[in-house]
Amino acid sequence: MDTEPAVTAGAPAPAGQQPLPQPLGAGFLNRPAEALADIRETCPVARVRTPAGRPVWLVTRAEDVRAGFRDPRLSLSGGSVPDPGVRRRALDLTLVNYDPPDHTRIRRLATPALTPVRMAAHRERIERAAGELLDAADAARGDGPVELMDAFARPLAFLSLCEVFDVPEEERAALYEPVACLADKAGCTAAAIEESVARIDAFVRSTMALRTTAPGDDVVSRVLAAWREQGGAAEDEVASLLAMLLLAGFDSTVQAIGMSVVALLGHPEVQRSLRDEPGRIPRAVDELLRWDTPGPFSTKRVTLEDVRFGSTVIPAGSGVLLSVAAANHDPRCHADPGTLDPDRSTASRHLTFGLGPHYCPGSALARLELTVALTTLLGRWHGLAPAVPLDELTWGGGYLHRRLAALPVLPRGRA
Repeated sequence: MDTEPAVTAGAPAPAGQQPLPQPLGAGFLNRPAEALADIRETCPVARVRTPAGRPVWLVTRAEDVRAGFRDPRLSLSGGSVPDPGVRRRALDLTLVNYDPPDHTRIRRLATPALTPVRMAAHRERIERAAGELLDAADAARGDGPVELMDAFARPLAFLSLCEVFDVPEEERAALYEPVACLADKAGCTAAAIEESVARIDAFVRSTMALRTTAPGDDVVSRVLAAWREQGGAAEDEVASLLAMLLLAGFDSTVQAIGMSVVALLGHPEVQRSLRDEPGRIPRAVDELLRWDTPGPFSTKRVTLEDVRFGSTVIPAGSGVLLSVAAANHDPRCHADPGTLDPDRSTASRHLTFGLGPHYCPGSALARLELTVALTTLLGRWHGLAPAVPLDELTWGGGYLHRRLAALPVLPRGRA
């Protein structure tokens, strides 16, 4: 792990040393790509301090970030190997705690369950849910604004997960509580977080038991089928995999929907063009994912040995953040990156879903949800406009996972 001990933010540097820059504070959450642009262009591999005061290396150019995702010397586990014989709850350890080959043997169980073809089979029901949510929002708002995150983004992401996990209607409300708590822990007490983990663990294990005796065509059934066929994982590891898919598939998609709408609100000409030609929306989704991302950085990694990026050597034992946001706006990879271009030929090279062995297993579902969400919104609400200035929106979470607190919109534009 980091060889330098943690210090408090703002602590003075030792005599004779320059203090490390701290670029990841509150202003960073509003516009992470802009905050990192100068670092990318002047010092593409930079040592900085996090808001908590810990030293970390930022890797910001697209070529280096892509290499970092594939480099086995950049470890998620810090070189430790979890003991499969230790009894654990779901979420005590997830894929972000494993390196290959352990990461690979667990992750491959999810691959058959989350293919684009299998996710497309759920499209009609997700579209129906999106339409019903907008029906309810229209009925409730009168002539006022709609708070899009609570009225649309959160329930759509949750209902989509319930669809692919085949969660019975009568169990959904109870499941939403722990999912929402763990997605935004800042709003929960320590006791509530602990209870939520226990409830997710109980849900996953009861569902595994049910699908073992009565399999269906849902994610859990297909993960269990792959486990029976391939083996290679403990029951606790399978439970944690399913719990991670459930949680990771919720808040990241909620935030991606919100950020995509913010981008379109700030570019009304792009919004109009996609409303007029909805067939372009699936391709535009990749550009919107490039434009802004809930996760400006990959999960923190630790160098197992000295690792060179260009002319900079990051010492062994150092913490490293691969900057997805900076890479997605690197002009060496994306021409004129400050322009939102729904027809951009390089958009699919964004790194919002990661790369290589750690590529997001739920990317097909996320793309489907974003496509349905934007198609439904633009098809229903012509002239969608912000109800408050976009620079007054409140961003929270943290530098590893940004969260848009609320997004009030005017469905028919301003009077």
